[in-house]
Amino acid sequence: MSALREDVDRSVRRRTGGRSAAVRSAVLGAALAALEEGSTALSLPDLAARAGVAPSSLYRRWGSWEAVVVDALLASSEAAVPVPDTGTLRGDLLAYVGTVAGHLASPRGRALARAAVSSGHHAGAHEVRRRFWTTRFELARVMFDRARERGELPASGADDLLLLELLVAPLHFRALVTGDDARAALAERVDLVLAAAGAGR
Repeated sequence: MSALREDVDRSVRRRTGGRSAAVRSAVLGAALAALEEGSTALSLPDLAARAGVAPSSLYRRWGSWEAVVVDALLASSEAAVPVPDTGTLRGDLLAYVGTVAGHLASPRGRALARAAVSSGHHAGAHEVRRRFWTTRFELARVMFDRARERGELPASGADDLLLLELLVAPLHFRALVTGDDARAALAERVDLVLAAAGAGR
């Protein structure tokens, strides 16, 4: 397992309680609200004021607006788009892209996707996007890992992260560029990716 995947697994397993959890919830909620309103950057003192917590808590735990955004987007997507376990790769991928498409069709999903796209091209914004997608794809790759354990896929073949990108990117293109229904033709897209992955060979 790669160091990145180990870091992701640790971050997903880690849960805090009490005041720390309350502070995190308040800060992430305030950050998501700011993103939905179209804000692309806030100072940590401004974010702390919105969340009703001490700025020192943000500096100590996150250190930057970009780190808060990554945490907020990951927490939101983990809740809205969980990684399914249906027992088959096709079932998993259909459930996954269906949930992603449904999230993008929701007011919050659209707002967060637009905020991520419009956050600019400076180094901090690029790092937010890179860390978010890398972490999400690493978490979702377990669907392919399980499929190999079940014998649905060859031991080696197409790049799993590329296959996930081929599934997810058109959903964002439809939602953000063309305005078409991201939920259309999901089964056809999944079957194309399964063929590319060598499923059933």
